[in-house]
Amino acid sequence: MGKASLSKHMREDLTAVEDDAGDAGPFVTISRQFGCHGFSVGLLLLDLLNDGADPDESWKIYHREILTRLATETDLAEEILDRQRRAKPRLITGFFKSLGKGRVPSGMQIRNQITTIIRGLAIEGRAIIIGQGSSGATMDLPNGLSVRLEAPEDWRVKQVAFRDGLTETQARLRIRAKEREREYLRKLYRAKFRRTPAFNLLYDCSEFSMGQIAQQILYAMKLKGCIPKR
Repeated sequence: MGKASLSKHMREDLTAVEDDAGDAGPFVTISRQFGCHGFSVGLLLLDLLNDGADPDESWKIYHREILTRLATETDLAEEILDRQRRAKPRLITGFFKSLGKGRVPSGMQIRNQITTIIRGLAIEGRAIIIGQGSSGATMDLPNGLSVRLEAPEDWRVKQVAFRDGLTETQARLRIRAKEREREYLRKLYRAKFRRTPAFNLLYDCSEFSMGQIAQQILYAMKLKGCIPKR
């Protein structure tokens, strides 16, 4: 398939995948607080799901790959797309974009397109999707499970300090900066994707190991009928 133009790509809505929405999944979405190792939990779950699975029925995990795909299709750097996705709209920025013929899409356009990609992955099935607003984007689709990972700040400070080679003070500042950065997106997603409770499962990562959480998610998928019991 040839590469779509940016304007055509950003005009696309969800209709291309909605016809198959009733046959979605199975899929898992994992949302997490900064420092809660969501991708690592996803990798452990991936190993459990693929243990003994046929190659043509293997599961895949998606995180940064979603932005990579969008960057490839739009000829824009991932850093630009990620920054625009998180950025609050500014009138003067929009004015200069209009002068530049809209070569850089707005945050809303990027978020909408990421939602389209995520829904397509969920409908295709056997997908573990990390972050990117995936829990909200797929909440109405059947045969999926949404998971949220949280932990007390002090616990996350120790994790980030060890992982990134920081002092605990530096790690705490990084966590709080990330939380401020994500708060704008959280408000947008809460307004757009209304569901109470927002997730099927919520884990305190300070109480369970990553392996235990992955095992529990697998068990919940079986109980919910997302995958067969075996």
